Amino acid sequence: MSDKSTKEFIIETANELFLEKGYANVTVVDICNACNISKTTFYYHLQSKEDIILHFYDSVTHNLSKHLLSILSKDNYWDQLLICFESLIREASKFGTDFLSQMLISNLKEDYGSYDFRDELTNVAVMIIKKGQEAGQIRNRNDALALYKASAYVFLGHEVTWCIKKGNFEWLKEVKTALENIFDIAPELR
Repeated sequence: MSDKSTKEFIIETANELFLEKGYANVTVVDICNACNISKTTFYYHLQSKEDIILHFYDSVTHNLSKHLLSILSKDNYWDQLLICFESLIREASKFGTDFLSQMLISNLKEDYGSYDFRDELTNVAVMIIKKGQEAGQIRNRNDALALYKASAYVFLGHEVTWCIKKGNFEWLKEVKTALENIFDIAPELR
């Protein structure tokens, strides 16, 4: 087994444990036992349990890009854009507030890049926004990249609120409403 596949196996297994038990309730020993590896092997591939969550959005955006064909097959560009954000929210919320809170705390201590823009997703979103503007579905004519960045920061702000409220916040509904306003979506498409 190569280093990369071992590391991926550890991360995938840890994420399954996080989903099952919650981030705070999973130890490195639990991860090692589930992977049938030693702590030495774990620490050879990863620096800590925290290291697993720091690149969470890398895997989420990579998984989203696998569904691009189904996203881009929609005729409505607003629907395409909304599917991107809905997919991110659904995937992230599966892991719960303790997981996402820990990722935020880690990045507040030191910027690990967890919240950096991912070129893969940014390029697709900007393309969708431009096509939506051309079709008149997105009526805000400001720069597509600037609109995407604004929407990404709204996403992050709502994610933080969802964590603070311990999940008692309609993250998806609130993001959708905010995005409708940022993009000035035609009323018949809302």
